[in-house]
Amino acid sequence: MRNKTDKELIELIKNKDNKAILFLRKEYEPMIKYMILNFRYSDGDNSVSAVLSDTEDLLHDAFYILTDKIFNKNFELTSRLSTYFYAVAKNLLKLKLRKKLLEKTKNTYNADFEYKLNQGNKTDYLYDENLKRNAFEYYFKQLSEVCQKLLNLYWLSYSVKEISENLGYSKNFIMKRKYECTQRLTKLIRKNTDQLDF
Repeated sequence: MRNKTDKELIELIKNKDNKAILFLRKEYEPMIKYMILNFRYSDGDNSVSAVLSDTEDLLHDAFYILTDKIFNKNFELTSRLSTYFYAVAKNLLKLKLRKKLLEKTKNTYNADFEYKLNQGNKTDYLYDENLKRNAFEYYFKQLSEVCQKLLNLYWLSYSVKEISENLGYSKNFIMKRKYECTQRLTKLIRKNTDQLDF
């Protein structure tokens, strides 16, 4: 398997060869672990980093996205497969750490929010924030009940294993549905991007 080219590996994945998936996972895991332990996300004032326990979920997500892209008939690899996978994993890590940072700075945000409410433009600010929140909740409620429960648990930092046990589905089903539910919600919200400035 080590002598296979990227093109050959992609063909094996298209043919649903589990050995190819396991090989890539084994090959890429050290690289992803290194990135996780050495990457920090910052908003300029605060920063957060990931922990080794984040590796499993992140690898799972990254491989799901990679295989999903490979099965797309329009998929065209313009770099090395390892480089492409690294980019996917890094983007997922950034999203995870951004969420973590938002949680960390929630108290600061709430204090800033209260301060702005007491300023001259408090009506406009409150209107904008409520509009965005209501729009998000409106589109979130258009998702299926399973999607709503799954995403709520994910946003509360439950692991894939915990979500799987909580909802009674397999880990693979949870990973697939999480990706699909997130894509669905994103598409619904983006329809109003111009009006709501998400």
